[in-house]
Amino acid sequence: MVLGALGAVAMFVAVTSLVLWFGGVGGSAAEARLSRLAQVRNPRALDAPFGERVLAPALDGLSRLATELLPHSFVARTARKLVAAGSPMTTGAFFATVFILGAFLPGSLLLLLLLATKGSPSAPAVLLIVPLGVAGMAAPFFWLVRRVRARKLAIWKSMPDALDLMTVSVEAGLGLDAALRQVSEKLKGPLSDEISETLREVGMGQPRRDAMQDMAERADVPELITFINALIQAEQLGTSLSRVLRAQALSLRTRRRQRAEEMARKAPAKMVFPLVLFIMPSLFIVVVGPIVIRLVNYLSS
Repeated sequence: MVLGALGAVAMFVAVTSLVLWFGGVGGSAAEARLSRLAQVRNPRALDAPFGERVLAPALDGLSRLATELLPHSFVARTARKLVAAGSPMTTGAFFATVFILGAFLPGSLLLLLLLATKGSPSAPAVLLIVPLGVAGMAAPFFWLVRRVRARKLAIWKSMPDALDLMTVSVEAGLGLDAALRQVSEKLKGPLSDEISETLREVGMGQPRRDAMQDMAERADVPELITFINALIQAEQLGTSLSRVLRAQALSLRTRRRQRAEEMARKAPAKMVFPLVLFIMPSLFIVVVGPIVIRLVNYLSS
């Protein structure tokens, strides 16, 4: 009975998704006719790979459906996290991955249960499908959080070296754009990629101030935001860039040393739980175990 109910729910969700997807893709009758005419006039469309002809449109429709069903604020917040992670994929592709994993893992478990039990799985085994689906949908979000955290840490670690290189370049007579270009060429990492993107935007005609503010919003690192605000104020007030860069580099190195000291002071507190839960029981077993065995043998004899 439970299996039949799950099958009915799965069939309803599949049919509803297909109807919504075809309805969103099809559009009006005129658009459908124009698309058919375009396919007829393009005979090479059938020569395209299967992924481009079938899989790509299907995933595109699924991603649009996912972004339309979810709240806009949640989608926008996830889009900002994807930008902070370096834009590994589009927002639609991310939510399509979430829904695919949330359906693939429970479906695989249900198929294995049906094959192992010959069509009659037990109720406790069927109940495992729900937490597995939740885990499949939550896994991409955990991956995104870890990627954002790692990228921010890499940017924060590379900032003092980048500021030192910019200071040397500015004191040698180069302008700010040339100093930024030196950083993007000499250093490797997320900060170098962000600076290259900023220089590309400036080269396309965007004001430098707006391009640097966009870089700060993309990276979402407090130290980088402070540094960019200091650069903008130095340009507006006519302050020496070399002094500002040197002061910012010194401040970043001080913060990095303070953070290292803070992590070192937190280490003993973090070691208490592994020590109590894992090391101390093993130590008691090794030390007290032989005594208990001898005591049991002595009392039994």
